[in-house]
Amino acid sequence: MGVEPFPENFFASVDKTVGVFEGLRADWMFIGAVPVAVWGRVRATTDADFAISLDLPSAEDLDGRMAAAGFEKVSGPMEIPGKRLVLSKYWAPHGSGGMGIDVFYTTGYDTGRLFKEALSRRVVVTFQGKSYWSSSAEDLLIFKVLAFRARDLDDAATVMELRFKGLDWKYIHRWASELRIGNLLRQMVEEYMKTFGLPGNLPWE
Repeated sequence: MGVEPFPENFFASVDKTVGVFEGLRADWMFIGAVPVAVWGRVRATTDADFAISLDLPSAEDLDGRMAAAGFEKVSGPMEIPGKRLVLSKYWAPHGSGGMGIDVFYTTGYDTGRLFKEALSRRVVVTFQGKSYWSSSAEDLLIFKVLAFRARDLDDAATVMELRFKGLDWKYIHRWASELRIGNLLRQMVEEYMKTFGLPGNLPWE
């Protein structure tokens, strides 16, 4: 029997989290494994990642609402070193286990602007028979280049494999340039094109 890619309590915990966001009148979207599954391929995960239209002054309100909904605070708000991303981490208990909830704030000059524009471009997707807000494929790729871990590059590769020609590469390149990660984007795309024998210039040129 295969291992389920999402924890047993994933969607119940997601729905409770979304209820907190909506209680705060915050826009939100998935930015992790769910959009990867929608725009690329399903992979296993142990947490749910969100971006929300809240900045740091709202962190205390978010903590209070999450606690009232039964979530445990793990850490944050904290900045991921070198990434200019600020998040709070929570734990959704379930039976003898549980799952993590990571919430990224629209804070900071450049990444704050990125998240705000990405939230304005969010789309409704249907996943496991339910509808959720998700980052666009383009914004998902930008987040993955910004993170640039091995898992993120694997995720980005699955998105490119399925959607390379249909992506708005000029938008992706614009944000990579503004975030000063253009060299990382170039490295990722050149490696992908080389691996799959794709001829021609880089897609934004």
